[in-house]
This record gives sequence, structure tokens and C-alpha cells, in this order.
Amino acid sequence: MDSYQELIEGYKAFRHKYLQQDFDDYRSWAATTQSPKVMVIGCSDSRVNPAILTHAGLGDIFAANNVANIVPPYEAGRHSHLSIGAAVQFAVLNLKVEHVIVMAHSGCGGVKALMSSDESGEQERPEDDYIQGWVNVIKEARDAVKSEMGDRDFDEQCQICEMEGALVSIKNLTGYPYVREALEEGRLDLHAWYFHIETGELLNYNHEKGQYQRLVKAPGTMQ
Repeated sequence: MDSYQELIEGYKAFRHKYLQQDFDDYRSWAATTQSPKVMVIGCSDSRVNPAILTHAGLGDIFAANNVANIVPPYEAGRHSHLSIGAAVQFAVLNLKVEHVIVMAHSGCGGVKALMSSDESGEQERPEDDYIQGWVNVIKEARDAVKSEMGDRDFDEQCQICEMEGALVSIKNLTGYPYVREALEEGRLDLHAWYFHIETGELLNYNHEKGQYQRLVKAPGTMQ
């Protein structure tokens, strides 16, 4: 079956379930508003869908996806990255979400492009190359990995950079005035997640311990 037709068949199944009586209350409410408590800033990668990973329902997650799940730093008076900035602003000020999660993942093509680039980030590239300009937003993650772990193999460096990149985005989030205000008032929490595609492990960054840990402990272990 053609991939586009598969989408249509999938929608038919969704529509059949969605029109059942169990969804009456949801349709009445969702037709006019939304009130998710969680925002997830994830990667555009087709293998990583936070709603599927968490079994979230319709209306549970306010999602913003981009290459390498990047949050650019706040820029007062100028706005180079309108889309993600607008999403963060709407989530915090209008939806009043209680949690913002930056979710990185293994095998990220955007991070691989970043790690493969010149450390100055100023190498000559085609005018139509949007990717390098975008991933360079978190080049401090690459520079830290190259500086501290330059002797590791490339794949390991990429994995560490994926994790560090999420932390750079968390730091950048705190620079947005409305995010900072919500944090100071205790109305908002920020989280960095890392999903390992091959194993299915989902890690959460523990700020107190300064490391990523399993979000759910493995059976038969203490963590």
C-alpha cells in the first residue's frame, strides 16, 4: 500500500473510534479550547513521538518540533527564530503549562551534522543550507564535547552532544523573561529527557546529581 494511502486508512480507523460516544465530552470541550499542562520540545525525527512514547491522549501535550529539538537563546528586541519563540511564549503565557520538556534522542541527524562541522561554525557552506545555521545555535554543546572528550569515537561524541544539546536548550529557556518569571514563582518546571531509540530507555536529567538517569527504573534494579 502506498505510504500516503496508509495515512488515509489510519485516519479512517481514528475517525471510527473518535466518533464513538466515549469521545462526546472531549469533542465538545476540545472544539473551543485546549488546556495541556505539558509542553514538549522535540526533534522532527520520525522515530521519536512524545505522545506515542508516553501514551498521551489528545489535548495532553503542546508539542513544538524542530531539527535537533533546539531552543534558541532569548533575543531582546530582535527575533531570529520566530517559530519556537512563539511556541514557548504561547505555552507559558496563554496555556500556562506546568512543565516544559526538551526531549533529545539517540541517532540525531541534526547533532551529527553539528559534530561534523568546523568548530568555528563559519566554514563556507551553500546559501541554501539551513541545517548548519540552525544546529550551530547549540554549538557550545559540540565545543564542550570536543574539548572534554575529543579522544572518544565519533558516535560516542555524538551521543554525549545529543544529551548536552538538550541542556543548552534548557539553559536558553531560562533566558526568556516569562519562563524565568514562572520558574521563580514555582509555576513551571523544566526537564531534559533523552530517548534511546534502540533500547527504548527514556532518561531524565537530574539537576541535583548532574547526570541523566532512567525515568523509570529497570525491573530488578535499585534505579
